[in-house]
Amino acid sequence: MKNIRNFAIIAHIDHGKSTLADRLLELTGTVEAGHHEAQMLDQNPISRERGITIKLAPVRMKYKEFILNLIDTPGHVDFSYEVDRTLACVEGVVLLVDATQGIQAQTIANAYKAIEKNLVIIPVVNKIDMVNAEVDKTKKQLIDFLGVRDEEIFCVSAKTGAGVKELLEAIIKKIPSPKETSMTKFFDGKQQTAKNLSSSVSPNNVQALIFDSYYDSHRGVIAFVRVFDGELKKGKKVILSAANEAFEVKEVGYFKPALTPQEVISNGDIGYVVTNLKDIHKVSVGDSIVTDPSLSLPGYKKVKPMVFASIFPTDTGDYLNLQKALDKLYLNDSSLEFSSIHSTALGAGFRVGFLGLLHADIVRERLEREYDLSLVLTPPQVKFKHENNNFFEPYVKAMIVCPDSYVGVVMQLCQNYRGKFMNMDNKNQTVLEYELPMSELISDFFDNLKSASSGYASLDWEFLRYQQVKADKLELLLNLEPIDEFSEVVVEERSYEKASFLTSRLKELIPRQQYEVKIQAKYKGKIIASSRLAPFRKDVLIKSGKLVGGGDFGRKRKLLDKQKEGKKKMKMIGKVEIPKEAFMKLFKR
Repeated sequence: MKNIRNFAIIAHIDHGKSTLADRLLELTGTVEAGHHEAQMLDQNPISRERGITIKLAPVRMKYKEFILNLIDTPGHVDFSYEVDRTLACVEGVVLLVDATQGIQAQTIANAYKAIEKNLVIIPVVNKIDMVNAEVDKTKKQLIDFLGVRDEEIFCVSAKTGAGVKELLEAIIKKIPSPKETSMTKFFDGKQQTAKNLSSSVSPNNVQALIFDSYYDSHRGVIAFVRVFDGELKKGKKVILSAANEAFEVKEVGYFKPALTPQEVISNGDIGYVVTNLKDIHKVSVGDSIVTDPSLSLPGYKKVKPMVFASIFPTDTGDYLNLQKALDKLYLNDSSLEFSSIHSTALGAGFRVGFLGLLHADIVRERLEREYDLSLVLTPPQVKFKHENNNFFEPYVKAMIVCPDSYVGVVMQLCQNYRGKFMNMDNKNQTVLEYELPMSELISDFFDNLKSASSGYASLDWEFLRYQQVKADKLELLLNLEPIDEFSEVVVEERSYEKASFLTSRLKELIPRQQYEVKIQAKYKGKIIASSRLAPFRKDVLIKSGKLVGGGDFGRKRKLLDKQKEGKKKMKMIGKVEIPKEAFMKLFKR
């Protein structure tokens, strides 16, 4: 174990993590330079198209006599749970900062995660080859933030490879090898308990943590593991502790970066286990693979989704396929929550919980591409708590990093979105802390933040608490019939704005009927916004191109009244059908 180094690369989004991983793969001879795709560890096509990492990616490299297990991580706040899972499996991190942007919100958030887990942090300034790189300024930010010395900061260009060899040597020198008691990080600081457990473990026993998994139609669930004690090999009988499910290991191996079978993976290794289990509900991220259930690891803190949306297949016959797809995707993304629902307009579907808007969009796209589905995703909403006739809204602590010149407009923006100022640090660049309602954060806040700061501001957030607010359910009525798909809890000060938008937009999208359609928004028992869809109307005074009744007004009035009665009867017995196309147009952001 003394020659193993387990480490991760963490950074803000688009600071060059995956490109640095490419250079390390080339330098260690794992892949040949010029003979692989850029950002090689980003295997997902959506990742490549969007230019962002959305999944952690492990790889094993060999350099001299050392084994280097690297895990590349996402940088967007919606995928921070991937970073949490990664950091539980490594002894150190490379903290990467873009020299053209400096320390950003996710840089700070990810660094704090590493500090909490007592990991060794190697600070690195990237993109030093860029014309607008501010290397000295970025180094000063790192010195002030981490309390490190100038000579402890490495300057590299992940694109050209400059300085990467020196960084690789530093990783070997500075990051410690795994220890037999490295599992103590899972015991909330109860070191004595962990040591007692470790000393009681026999060489035949196993403790391995599942930090990711996916489903293979031929080999069942394949689990990504960090081994903390003992060894795993083909044919070994082990237990999934949470599910209390015994199985025989069918294959083990390393990531190079493709799955590469080995005879055994042992204490300190990061690798994979082919379980051959076809029931995907038995395997979960954070579970332990053990030989003795009493030695299971506590795993990860469960992440609670903050944003909810409904997903419906456009073809109602695809409901079961959607269910299977969500089950399989859950293996690879344990932050998902979903339950079945039924809509009169859209049929059977699922209510799904996400970590944020990007997460929701990525999940929708993965479901459509990887499982060949056509889906309708309703607008994401936050979940209010309703207790004793009071509504409680989720609030988050938002950290915004922006240049000094944009502080005024950013503060005004936060105020407009019901934000409460908490703190400001402007040592090198301004870091603002605000308490913000989650419902405001998932609207167009981020887009407006980027516009107000000319693209320079960055945002990170974490859930804070539920806070009592003046709110109620906003109901949308079509000819006095409530439409559940458009009903949601809205705070009082946003109710009229939301109601006006829905009533006016639906007027454009719903096809005209043979009778009048009233579109109304009801809030706290009152109609606060409405619009009217005029009916198709035949000119009953014209028959065969001639005016009926000549100039007799009584005859004309009689025909018009008869038509009016017919329309009224149609309105009473008729039901307004909202076509799926209308939902899709309204739900498309």
